[in-house]
Amino acid sequence: MNIYEIHKSNPDIFTQLSLRNQLFCYYECPQKAKIIQLYSKHNQLTFTLSGKRIFRHGNKKWTLSQEQGFLLKRGAFHQEIPDDFSDWKVLVLYLKDDYLKQVFEEFRPHFSSVNLPELDMEMIQEFTIDEKIKNSYKSLLPYFSKPHLLPDSIFEGKFKELLFNILIHPDNKQILAYINQIVDNYSIPIWEIMEANYFYDLKISEFADIANRSISTFRREFEKHYQTTPGKWLTAKRLEKATLLLQTSNKTISAITFDCGFKNVSHMSRIFKEKYQLSPTDFREQKKQGIDII
Repeated sequence: MNIYEIHKSNPDIFTQLSLRNQLFCYYECPQKAKIIQLYSKHNQLTFTLSGKRIFRHGNKKWTLSQEQGFLLKRGAFHQEIPDDFSDWKVLVLYLKDDYLKQVFEEFRPHFSSVNLPELDMEMIQEFTIDEKIKNSYKSLLPYFSKPHLLPDSIFEGKFKELLFNILIHPDNKQILAYINQIVDNYSIPIWEIMEANYFYDLKISEFADIANRSISTFRREFEKHYQTTPGKWLTAKRLEKATLLLQTSNKTISAITFDCGFKNVSHMSRIFKEKYQLSPTDFREQKKQGIDII
């Protein structure tokens, strides 16, 4: 599910404001399912006001609570309700590249590009919140109930103050390095997008969205790099991951199907039988017995 479009198209559930075509949302999460798959084609800053949620990407997880802020880069992830269930009230700020560049350039003299860290390839990046940052994001909240209380220019000033306080904090250089990369018009390589997200059940158009490319450009760059089509590559990568999990984990077939991005168990079983002439269950049993499978 495209979380940005879900938020944007449901203002009755996700209270929202728009500032220069940037979407800001403040809401109590209505999630009912234990875990859901989401993706976003825009970077977002997320601040937890109360409760918590778990975000998972690949084999890593992050617990979102009031102690930390989070930057979610373009990509897919799983959002999970923790076992000690509690409501989750959250402020989400979607930031498009052009606007980030504009704000960064305005404050560039205040940012040092010296000794910035190597970019962390993780899609989810936590950052430090101090009292100034906390006060900055909390100052935005009253305007969700009274959106015309202040002119846009004043509200924008409050948002810029928040972003400035995040980027100027000495513990948040990883965030500064990432935004500095965006400002430099860095185009994320196709391989980086695919290796980080192939195990999610996404359409080719959704991978293109995350990569910030048109479908035709995405396909052209993909085939140039991988020398095959996206569909064939995705099937092979997902099958490779499923094969490994069947041999090295005790996960159920259903869980492996979910973890590898197959649409459903019957879909994975069909792919498996085409490759090995065995169902996933039979494949696992023969491997346990030490039977070689050609």
